[in-house]
Amino acid sequence: MRRTCASIVVLGFVGAVHAEPVELTLGSGSNISVNATLSTPVGSDSDNDSSPITGTMTVELDDYGNPANITLHDFGVAVGQSLDLVFDLGFFGSIDVNIPSASAAYATPGTPTGPVIVEGDTSFYFPSVITNLNGGGTATGSIFAIGAINETIDLNDFNPFVTDFAGSVSVTDGVVALAGTIAFEGSGEVLTGVTLSMSGTLTIDATGDAPVSCVADWNNDSNVDFFDVQQYLGAFSAMDPAADLVDDDVFNFFDVQTFLGLFSIGCP
Repeated sequence: MRRTCASIVVLGFVGAVHAEPVELTLGSGSNISVNATLSTPVGSDSDNDSSPITGTMTVELDDYGNPANITLHDFGVAVGQSLDLVFDLGFFGSIDVNIPSASAAYATPGTPTGPVIVEGDTSFYFPSVITNLNGGGTATGSIFAIGAINETIDLNDFNPFVTDFAGSVSVTDGVVALAGTIAFEGSGEVLTGVTLSMSGTLTIDATGDAPVSCVADWNNDSNVDFFDVQQYLGAFSAMDPAADLVDDDVFNFFDVQTFLGLFSIGCP
């Protein structure tokens, strides 16, 4: 049963911001860690390397005051330094792999993944995020029975990766903070009979300002009209937390009065 308010509430409070994507910028804690194995007809060897990464990630929270769901819209990251891998096959030779430029990107921009639940402890989990690698480098050295190797590596040959994305998200004082990891794994041929397998983790540490919304434009279509009133009243009837504009956990006349006041002012 809907509760009623026992006292008059000061009007003008703007409640939770409606769902709208926000672009987050990766900070200094973001990095990529790569584990790689080179398999050849005469043996295999493994090596690893890491690098800071820069870039952005675009997400959407259902409520920028107290998010319960998160949707992934896009991301793009690039390594800050060369990835260098050395594969030593002993008597049979060695190969050095140098990747000076590498990036990872959301494979389906324009087609969001999610939403998924943000748990009470702020954690979330996307089970299947399609990710593409871009960039490349070189593989040089020699292998017994194959000879000298001087090959170009195209990271697109490893695509697509279907990855897991797990992390946490919170909003404090209008700043969205997201921390998480994106795992990846794939393989491609360096040349006939020689395969490079890579796996690793993108560690994401990103922040950005929560979007500022005009409550009067309830449906976020850049027009303040009858449809905003209609949709607000629908949210109010459904007791959508966003419709509690006086933020007192009560749905009553004062919420509607607040909305109509904001509606009469319009948007800047």
